[in-house]
Amino acid sequence: MLSEHLVYSTAIAMLIYAVYRKKECLLIIIGSAYSPDIDIIADSIFKKIDVTVLIYGEPIKHGDFHNMLIMILYAILVALILNTINIKMKDAFILACVGFGAHLFEDALVYNPAYRFFWPLSDKLYGIGIIGHNYNAHRNFYGIANTEVLAVGIILVILSICIKYIFDNNTKSVVVTNGRGGI
Repeated sequence: MLSEHLVYSTAIAMLIYAVYRKKECLLIIIGSAYSPDIDIIADSIFKKIDVTVLIYGEPIKHGDFHNMLIMILYAILVALILNTINIKMKDAFILACVGFGAHLFEDALVYNPAYRFFWPLSDKLYGIGIIGHNYNAHRNFYGIANTEVLAVGIILVILSICIKYIFDNNTKSVVVTNGRGGI
């Protein structure tokens, strides 16, 4: 789902960029969209430093970091790091949450049930599963992506660009005239 996360996070980043008007927000959102998948390699990293982390009595597996607690911890870490390069902590926190949330939103759209998104408040697996039915069996775009999921994402990117364009045209500054309609 790496390519799909890029497409969906780009769509959301374009909408946020229309409001924030800062180019770094694009990078923070898109980069943060990949952060929940660190759980894929987390267990092997912990084993290399002789640390054992168990979640529900099992080693870390994919999906264990797909929740709101990890999102908040991640956003705090990003805010602290980016504050050192003069990005406001509040902005970095919000943008990191948006990017992380984009990943969770896409996973929820594709899988049902998906992950424990609301952990630690709820242990229940949540998901919508309205697109990309049987995702793993239908990676029909060069074996790396599901064309249905990509198509919906590309439509969202196009819509977000249109919304950004409309937003940009409605927020242009007013030209001062000489009172007779001319400049």
